[in-house]
Amino acid sequence: MTPEALFYSFPEPVPGLCWSLRDLVLEQAPDAVERVRPGWRLLGFELRQYFCGIAPQRDHVRLLFERGAELDDPGGQLRGMGTQVRYLRFDLPEDVDPAQVQHFLALAIALQA
Repeated sequence: MTPEALFYSFPEPVPGLCWSLRDLVLEQAPDAVERVRPGWRLLGFELRQYFCGIAPQRDHVRLLFERGAELDDPGGQLRGMGTQVRYLRFDLPEDVDPAQVQHFLALAIALQA
């Protein structure tokens, strides 16, 4: 499955949000390997290991951080209650704050070192 097939299997604005987030991930981590994970219905990104993913949903998109529970998040911007994964949720294109996304991506990438 390609990113296109995954993203466009959802109605707008989901595909547009996915492409915007993908661009931000690849700007922050240009050496990241991207791979659609059909079982999880997401586009995953790896450096030394899987560190984040774009997970389209019916009416929003989640930018997942695999080790999100370890990220410094004093403002409580990350969602999720599990022991490991946290995510940012985006419902509309104007919800995407590039500075916020880049901040959490930088933290997630730093955990790879």
